[in-house]
Amino acid sequence: MKLNTKQIKKLKSLSHHIKPIITIGKEGVNQGVINSIAEYLERHELIKIKFNKNKSEKNTLSENITNSTDSGLVSIIGNTLIIYKQSTNLKYRQIKL
Repeated sequence: MKLNTKQIKKLKSLSHHIKPIITIGKEGVNQGVINSIAEYLERHELIKIKFNKNKSEKNTLSENITNSTDSGLVSIIGNTLIIYKQSTNLKYRQIKL
């Protein structure tokens, strides 16, 4: 999913108050983590992911996460990744881009 500059700016402002839901530890990104991220994206659309370990590989891991979940990369601030994916369930759609 590709986001344009205007969408990224709006999503960054919306994500400011959100706390990281998922933490990537020393195990890195595996299928279980990808499934958890996909579930949270379906319910919340915009989430933050914190890198505790593997900080040097955060760009590669971020690309892997966004490709695996078909989500859009909003931003990487410090060791926190912000991603967005529109929910397929109309009940959970909260963000209008």
